[in-house]
Amino acid sequence: MLVTISGLVGRAPQCLFGDRAMLEAALAVPTGDGKDWFAVRFSNAFVDAAQVIRKGDTISVTGELTFEPMPDGSIALFKPVVAVSDLQLCDAPIAY
Repeated sequence: MLVTISGLVGRAPQCLFGDRAMLEAALAVPTGDGKDWFAVRFSNAFVDAAQVIRKGDTISVTGELTFEPMPDGSIALFKPVVAVSDLQLCDAPIAY
């Protein structure tokens, strides 16, 4: 499913599983009940752009939404993951 989400970066992009061609960041999206967290993955086409993103930045991403099993056995069984196909850095912060 293709989605567009905007939110605050909760963690600067980091290499995923030692793969330098794939970076992942955490994105907090405001909801009526607080925040929903998404893993945002940047393929090698977006690695250079992802390297300027820092914790606290507001971004908007479009991409394919999937759900992956949580590796650590936490309460949540699955985590939402967006494979980025479009990225925008936003000037204005999102109000929570």
